Formats: sequence, C-alpha cells, structure tokens
Amino acid sequence: MRWLLTLSCSLTLLGAFPLLMGRASEPTVQAVASLPQRYQLLGLSFETPLPFSPPTSFGENGVAVVYPANALPGEHKLMVALMSLPKTSEVLGGLSDQELRSWLRFTQMGGSLSAASGRIERQILGRRVGGEVFYDPTPRPMHQELYLIHLQGGRRLALLFEAEDQVPLPVLEQVFNHVAASLQELPPRSREWQQSFEGGKHP
Repeated sequence: MRWLLTLSCSLTLLGAFPLLMGRASEPTVQAVASLPQRYQLLGLSFETPLPFSPPTSFGENGVAVVYPANALPGEHKLMVALMSLPKTSEVLGGLSDQELRSWLRFTQMGGSLSAASGRIERQILGRRVGGEVFYDPTPRPMHQELYLIHLQGGRRLALLFEAEDQVPLPVLEQVFNHVAASLQELPPRSREWQQSFEGGKHP
C-alpha cells in the first residue's frame, strides 16, 4: 500500500507549492510558486494550492475539481469532491455517519462494501472531523478519504479526497491539508451561497 512506499522527495513551504509533473509513468515533484485557487461550491468555499480544473458534476448530487486542470475524466492525479446529502429529517437522514459513508462508497464512488478501510482525521471548519480512508486497487489504484460535514440548518455534505497511488505522500498531505484548512461555510442565503449552487462557479 501507498503508506509503505519509500518517499524520495522533500518539500519546502517557503512560498512554493508542489506541482506534479508526469512523464510517461514516472511522476516527479517540482516546487513552483503558485497562488491558491478559491472555489465556492454547494454552500462552501475552499482553496486549492495548485491549479485545479473548473467544477464538473460528480455522481447524482455532487461536484468535483481535479488536478491537472486539463485532465480527462478518470485520468486525474488529485480530486476534491463535494456531495449533497439528505437532511436528518429526510429519506436516509436517519442513517448513522458510518452507514452513510458505506452507502456513498457503494453508490457514488463505485467501491465495494467489503473493501477494507481505516480511520483518519483532518481539521475541517475549525474542528477535528473523523473520516474513513480507502485504498481502491481497480480500475486505477487510488487513495480515497471520505468525510461527512454537518452544516447550519441541518444540511450535510460528503467531502471526498482522492489521489492516484503514484502521488507522493507529502504532496497528498500538503494539498489535502490545505484544502481542509481553507474550508469555510458561506453565509446561508447570501449571494455567494446562492451562486455556489449554480453549476459550481469559482472566482
């Protein structure tokens, strides 16, 4: 598994961010200056430290951005996705977080309910949020992290981080930590909040 891979790269954070550069099947890491890119999607805003793609639909009720920005569907190296979930008073609302993650894993992410998972935590919206981490070997080996976020008014969202298996662990951690730490809930019913549901616009 990816956690056992020997990492031969080191990252500096002095005004630079890692950029994945793929040549054939041998990805490397190169530090380049890059301004964070901010998105406003499904009532949340967040930054990516690398130039991700414009938002695209994901599953039935989700939206995703991928890296590289010009990656074809299924050929991305990194992905951040948000998925709307039923309110606690609606259908499926009575499911526990664990049951919802299993349902999402099977219906939205194309995974197997029997796939082994582990526990993980990240700082999201000012608090430590527990999630599940998966390693999906097919059709492309992928590292996946799935979190459930509880928002104002009983709204819930699922947050999915996905990285190709060949992405070095320090790059994965830096990008996903940056996104998680930058997540903010937009003021409900504000103009920005309303626009975030209109096809996924980003400034």
